[in-house]
Amino acid sequence: MSWSALLPGAVVLAGLAVAPGALMLRALGVRGLAALAAAAPVTVGAVGLLSIVLAPLGVAWRLPTVLAGLAVLLGLTWVLGRPGRGSGDARVAQPAVAGTPGRLTGRRAAAVGIALVASFVLLAAPFVAALPSADAPLQQWDAVFHLNAVVAIRDTGVATPLGGLAPLYGDGTLAPYYPTGWHSLLAIAPGFTSVAAVTNAGVLVLGVAVWLVGLAGLAREVFTGQSLPAVLAPLLAAGFVAYPAVQLTVLAQFAQGLSTALLPGALLLVLRAVRTVTSPVGAWVVVRHAVAALAAVAGVLVAHAGGAFSLAVVAGPLVAGAVVAWAVRLVRAGRVVLATGAALALVGVVVAGPVVAANLDALSAVVGFERASGRTHAAALGEVLLDQTLVHAYPYDGRWQHLAPALAVVAGAVLLLVRRQHRWLVVAYALGVALAVLAAGPEEHPLRWLTGFWYTQAARIAAFTVVPAVLLAACSTSALTRWLQARTGRRVAVAVTLVLVLACAGVRLPLQERVVASAYVPGELAWGTMATEDELALMRRAGRTLPPDAVVVGDPFNGSALLPALAGVDVVFPQLGTSGTSDAQTVLRERLVDIHMDPAVCAAIEDVGATHLYQDTASAVDGAKTAPQTAGMRDVDVSAGFTEIDSAGTATLSTIEVCD
Repeated sequence: MSWSALLPGAVVLAGLAVAPGALMLRALGVRGLAALAAAAPVTVGAVGLLSIVLAPLGVAWRLPTVLAGLAVLLGLTWVLGRPGRGSGDARVAQPAVAGTPGRLTGRRAAAVGIALVASFVLLAAPFVAALPSADAPLQQWDAVFHLNAVVAIRDTGVATPLGGLAPLYGDGTLAPYYPTGWHSLLAIAPGFTSVAAVTNAGVLVLGVAVWLVGLAGLAREVFTGQSLPAVLAPLLAAGFVAYPAVQLTVLAQFAQGLSTALLPGALLLVLRAVRTVTSPVGAWVVVRHAVAALAAVAGVLVAHAGGAFSLAVVAGPLVAGAVVAWAVRLVRAGRVVLATGAALALVGVVVAGPVVAANLDALSAVVGFERASGRTHAAALGEVLLDQTLVHAYPYDGRWQHLAPALAVVAGAVLLLVRRQHRWLVVAYALGVALAVLAAGPEEHPLRWLTGFWYTQAARIAAFTVVPAVLLAACSTSALTRWLQARTGRRVAVAVTLVLVLACAGVRLPLQERVVASAYVPGELAWGTMATEDELALMRRAGRTLPPDAVVVGDPFNGSALLPALAGVDVVFPQLGTSGTSDAQTVLRERLVDIHMDPAVCAAIEDVGATHLYQDTASAVDGAKTAPQTAGMRDVDVSAGFTEIDSAGTATLSTIEVCD
């Protein structure tokens, strides 16, 4: 499939992700770049609410029903945003909130637009260049689950996170909570027949475009009165690898990656809500901005519950600073008791909050996840500061080209501390770096448990730390532009700054491409190849060569788990994990190779309804992805009792007849 064929569907997906949220925010008084930047979080929040409401009602998750539900929510939002406007609706829709930037117009708006297009091209280019085709599947552990989650929602019409993905867990009797914001949007995106293609479009639209617009809007909101940071922020973001490249390709964390992409827009509305509380505006204006912020925060949580912890790290210093400033004003006004109560409540949340959350049963599997690490804190610190978390697994040419973004971030932090402005950004970045270092460092550190909220994985933490890092870098590069302007003139200063920023992003493009290729390209996959190009072609043909009621059994690590996403063919093992596995599935996973001599295997075949076998004889020595838990499914003797239907490379697709 060509990338040009992907373009129309990607544009529609972008409209689906942005338009509903932008209209809702407009109803609540948020407009311009801020509305575009924060639209996707609000849309995802609304989609999450609908997915929970529609499932118990028996309403199928289809595009018309979702659009109807969004229309209802939009109507309710307009009703909520109506009070306090009076007859001067258009004049008061944008309240006089202290610190809120004005609307971008003329050349400034054009400059931001051009910067967004350029930054999107910079991030999309290595992704497009690395992939063999637009519908190439991501061959990572988590990717298999996410690909088939979209298939499950399309097939069942159920998108609720409360058990909607049950078909992916063993025999379907296990129905755990799993966030479905990413999957529910892709499942209804029109114009895509290939799940792999719509997933790749999702990476570019939801993971890249939404992220860049959010950063531009956030930079505009933070650095009020300046348009240059909004231009520089997306361009600077194109030079970072931790997000989106590592999180959305190497880690294949589409759900948590979406929550990362939504963070800038949600943080923008949180910042505006905090400013609104201290502004001389009416009560309904405060309510509208609070509702907008809550809707965006809900979108981050719908995307992935772990986004709550990421948002707490990034937005926590902002909110805490506002509470401290309020307490100081109370003391000056003589209201010491109330100020003391506010201070104690803040300390309680900051200190007791993580402890209480870490001991919740619902988070035990997350916080208690054991992850070994062999690096020192110094090495981990170097990786985080130079934006090389997980990049150490791939060859790169020295470190000099990675210094510029790090220097820009540190310079921005120093500037804000010296100027005593936006110091919450510095604190947010420092917290992110510290947590990533703890996660990557030695296991015996007494505070390492704090990183359990991100599965003790430094790469997850480094991804959202890019948000404050980009803003700090935008601060320092804007200051550099002003310094140059005083000596050379505005045009020369802006031109020099843009050349430097683009050069910093450009030198990292080869690294970005290698990172993407290590997760997509057969033969270059860092953790083993599930299927070669020829074998992927075999899988795509399976939709035509197999009967509609076919059910395929085979080692999921060696490719069979990709069949639902590539050909719409049912399989016994739709993911690589073993959660909820039935007794019959356990027998097949452990003893399928004994099908000629063990009657229990044929009984299990009948129990799961398997009709065909997918077998790939490639081993780990050949670069294939293998796992010890499925060793009993490999090297089945197909010389008798099987009829070959198709083959490619080292893979064969056969009819199971031995059990007849």
